[in-house]
Amino acid sequence: MKIEVVSQKKNQLLGREEAEVRISHHGQRTPSRQEMLKGISSALKAGESSIIIDRIITLTGEPISVAKVLAYENKDAMPKYKLEKMKRRMKQKGEQKEEAAKPAEKKKEE
Repeated sequence: MKIEVVSQKKNQLLGREEAEVRISHHGQRTPSRQEMLKGISSALKAGESSIIIDRIITLTGEPISVAKVLAYENKDAMPKYKLEKMKRRMKQKGEQKEEAAKPAEKKKEE
């Protein structure tokens, strides 16, 4: 996986840096947000806890994804709704399957 910063601008009003990142993943599936987060944090020179991957678009027929990334100055500057949305999106697939299985088990017991 190769990460390249296409554009980057500072938004002082919101206390963040907005970047567009291009991720090349030849011969692999589209990487998850957690896999991207490590590479993006080193490319933007920001801490992983202060980065939100807002949007990922994989180009049709190409092993290239484009992501919109928001890097905040500190974790306190992050809007709570964006932080909660990011946590939901970054859940492991295994955790989601376990949560989906729990209601089915309760129905069987009744």
